[in-house]
Amino acid sequence: MKETWQVVLAGEGGQGLIVAGILLAQAASLWEEKNAAQTQSYGIASRGGFTKSEVVISTREIIYPGVEEPDLVLALTQKAYEIYVPSLPAQAFLVYDSSLVEPLPKEKIAARAYGFPFTETARELGRAEVTNLVALGAIVAITGIVGAESLEKTIRHRFSGRAAELNLQAYHRGLALAGSPINQLE
Repeated sequence: MKETWQVVLAGEGGQGLIVAGILLAQAASLWEEKNAAQTQSYGIASRGGFTKSEVVISTREIIYPGVEEPDLVLALTQKAYEIYVPSLPAQAFLVYDSSLVEPLPKEKIAARAYGFPFTETARELGRAEVTNLVALGAIVAITGIVGAESLEKTIRHRFSGRAAELNLQAYHRGLALAGSPINQLE
């Protein structure tokens, strides 16, 4: 099991990346007794501008809360993909939205890359706003960064009523998607 994970969740404003980062950090700290730090940055526009959420999860003390070298990048837009893919090392995970991202040829990517139709799947559920939860499900299934149950408990803890039901449904769809990646490059 990996001691420390440095995660970047990147895309554009309105995709729920900040919430996704918070949920991931809370799942690690609330239910798994790991240390977690979450930071965020976003462009001047609240919707449509570049946004990223960084999460550091560790069994050890976290000295610096920002990501220095990502172990995992989630790219929900072409721009996010293009920013991070060139610098990812071979041991890193690259998870991207195949609904919105045109990937590079396999030989141009060093990282372990997985493409899933996150946005398309969220729209099938009736709400594109749950793309972030679909993506979190896939990330958990691929990496085991936190336990599937830990993130489920966090979703139940954070949301209630119809929002909890929809977010859990999206999360479960993401877990299921990871069993059959559309574009798995290894």
